[in-house]
Amino acid sequence: MRLLRFVPALLAFSILMSGCLGHENNVPEVKDASETAQPVIQLNAITMGSPPASGMDSFYKQLDELTIRDFGMTVRFHFIPWDEEKSNIGMAIASKEYDFYVGGSWSDFKSFAAKNAFVDLTPLLDQVPKLVDHYKGMLEQVKIDGKLYGIPQLNLPGAGHEGMLYREDLRKKWNLPPITSFSTLEQYLYKAKEEYPDIPMIIDKRYSNNLWLALTGDKYYTLSEFAVAPIADPYKGINMFDTPEYKAMVAKAKEWYDDGIVDHDILGAQENETTKTLALMKENKKPLEFNNHFGAVSNSYILSLKSAYPGQEYGWLDYTFDLFPNSLFLPNTSAGVTQISIGSNSNYPEMALKFLEKAHTDQAYYNLLAYGVEGENYKLTGGKISYDGIPEKNKKQSWTGVLDGYMNVPILYPGHWQAIVDKLTLTEGPKLAEKNGKDPYQNFLFDSSLLFDEMSELETVKEQYIQPLNLGLSTDIDADLVVLQSKLKEAGIDRYMDELQRQLDKIKPGK
Repeated sequence: MRLLRFVPALLAFSILMSGCLGHENNVPEVKDASETAQPVIQLNAITMGSPPASGMDSFYKQLDELTIRDFGMTVRFHFIPWDEEKSNIGMAIASKEYDFYVGGSWSDFKSFAAKNAFVDLTPLLDQVPKLVDHYKGMLEQVKIDGKLYGIPQLNLPGAGHEGMLYREDLRKKWNLPPITSFSTLEQYLYKAKEEYPDIPMIIDKRYSNNLWLALTGDKYYTLSEFAVAPIADPYKGINMFDTPEYKAMVAKAKEWYDDGIVDHDILGAQENETTKTLALMKENKKPLEFNNHFGAVSNSYILSLKSAYPGQEYGWLDYTFDLFPNSLFLPNTSAGVTQISIGSNSNYPEMALKFLEKAHTDQAYYNLLAYGVEGENYKLTGGKISYDGIPEKNKKQSWTGVLDGYMNVPILYPGHWQAIVDKLTLTEGPKLAEKNGKDPYQNFLFDSSLLFDEMSELETVKEQYIQPLNLGLSTDIDADLVVLQSKLKEAGIDRYMDELQRQLDKIKPGK
């Protein structure tokens, strides 16, 4: 039975609703390019977002022509909306109905990998030499205990960070200074709240991650939900909640909550409220998005908002590039990056991996999977992707995890946003990344498999004590911090930190 929380899969393709993992007795009859009926294998995949209003018929027609020719199979996609993605992906994995899954640091990918939910691709890599060559050794960096559980999306140097999207035209109208620091960011938040009194400026409970980054990015690296390391000593783990900066962050969160910057119902919000935020911005009811990924903002928010409001101008404060450029590193392809995995119960893992090879090395495959159908989902203008004249509802979102900076076709962005994209991804971003070198944790993934009981208890502490503090709901910060420390100790934070430090010691240079 399909997952009830999912958006209906690709509308016109009811076959997905009855198909399972590529069993020969459970696949449709599909005509190949020569119109000769023949049975084919069907592989099923999940992806995030929602399907375009039109173009999927043409998408599948073109994709089928490629996959039937090359593999004698078809692929059908099931869309999961960007809300409660952890639980929805978890249900998809538990259903064992799919060949391809997506995940990363924003999902429970690591825990499912530890439970062998995905195929270890390492023994199969000799069958996909073009894919291995394309990644130039980087597949080694996403292995967990020597096992490769997914093919990661491939970012270019300098690209892809968290930040705040805001109305630059309003900043000018309100006579505010350019937003280049936490102080100027805060000035904009309060002025925006004054001008838009009925809507909280922050409605997504993940905002505390970026609040922490904006306040401490020159002092700490974030190692996990519970631990940080000093910039000057990246291999020394520290309990985040022991730091004076954590108390300062909680105080700032409370201030914003008390002042109405943060939604007073935020504790009940979804983990990801970007869909709601974009809808509010499209209704001209909200002038900012406090936390989102630059790529998502560029390819979703900007194109949509500029279509609705051509005269509005948007700015971007990048919490890494703009605030802490010394923390901008070459692309991190560690095991936490977004990736596509093959389900361990797939009957055709070799074929699935070869399909992923095509996705990253064959431009015809990549363009379909990343952009959709030319003429329906996008246009090509001078060799660049253009959405001019394409209805917003017809823009196709990429297969989550397939994005590849070395396969991307340049996108034409409206006006001033093109300069922002070029600055971060083509000029200054790559130079800074090259200068700073590799992320000190490039090959590191904390293995918590030996801490099963502790992780369960710490997760409970996070939900009951940490999250309310992070979101500004404390009425007595000092007292709440004392309780938190006690609860963390009971949950096993000392054992957690000891194991983390043991693993950090193993990757410390010179060891």
